[in-house]
Amino acid sequence: MKKNLKKIIALIFAFMILCASPICCAIGFNMDEICDSVVVVHSSNSVGTGFAISGNMIVTNHHVVDATTRYTIETRSGTLLEGRLIGSDEARDLSLVEVIGGNLPTIPMTTDIPPLGAQVFAVGSPQGLGFTVSGGILSTAEREVDGVTYIQTDAAINPGNSGGPLLNELGQVIGVNNMKVQDADRISLAIPMTSVVDFLRELNIEVNYADISDTDLEGMSGVIIQSSSIEGGTQESYEQYSNSLRNQYNDILKTIQNENKILLGGVIVIAVLCFILMLAMLSQKEKVKASERNLNKAIEALKKQSVQIKALSRMAAARQTESAEEPPSAPPPAASVSSGFSEPRPVRRNPMSNSAKPSPRRIYKDQ
Repeated sequence: MKKNLKKIIALIFAFMILCASPICCAIGFNMDEICDSVVVVHSSNSVGTGFAISGNMIVTNHHVVDATTRYTIETRSGTLLEGRLIGSDEARDLSLVEVIGGNLPTIPMTTDIPPLGAQVFAVGSPQGLGFTVSGGILSTAEREVDGVTYIQTDAAINPGNSGGPLLNELGQVIGVNNMKVQDADRISLAIPMTSVVDFLRELNIEVNYADISDTDLEGMSGVIIQSSSIEGGTQESYEQYSNSLRNQYNDILKTIQNENKILLGGVIVIAVLCFILMLAMLSQKEKVKASERNLNKAIEALKKQSVQIKALSRMAAARQTESAEEPPSAPPPAASVSSGFSEPRPVRRNPMSNSAKPSPRRIYKDQ
């Protein structure tokens, strides 16, 4: 008897735990209707998620749509629509996109944050798998990362969930799924709806707070976005954004033109320097040619002088050979002088004397 009682108590306790578990609790809203308000955003190089705040306006992340200004919007029914960017805030990582020709059901929103441990749901397109729902609990309502406050949950999100709605237990959007912490297990961050409301108001979109009349949502404040204000506000915002893009384009064009002028000036300077260098090279080439001509002339002159020197050497050698072969000639006879003068007589010397003085001549009377 005691054993059966213990088994019954254990079964009752287990049933109570299962009933208290969020997994076994039925959600208080129609998830299919919520998914009809969620869209997949295809940009030029990424896939993300967005949700409708009016029939033709969706909110998503800035990093989902920052590559271009035209997008393909895919609804749950598979319809493909064109989207264009209305406004974007890189600091908040939020963007507003107009769905051209769209008539999407509006998703309910609230700025109230549920208590810690409350059940939350993330809807999005993880890894391109559209309209996927994941659940978890609210871990903290104020998680600051790099100076920005986020809602932290343990709902599983992946690349592609960015821009999708984070829902409370009543199916209201309390945040925009933004990112997960890398190398961590189920630490997901979402942008709170207060930031979304501030972003929309900066785009001149009318945002009002009102009590939701539904008995299930009694006491919860909701966000009402008036469609009439959206049309005028988004048109003005689109014009402002277009003007901003035009100004950016003009600035980029001016910068490119200035850079082209600087580049053209540099090319001209380089061309002038190359021309001067070419003239200098041509001048040096002419000088080298003139030097070569002078050198050739000098070489020709030296060749002529060498020929002349060789000829003179042969002539000198021939004369020496002829002079060596001829006999020595006798001295020519002394020429007789036929003049009135007699040949001088030789000086007589006194044999007894060493003097060369001639001896005195005696003159006789009979001579």
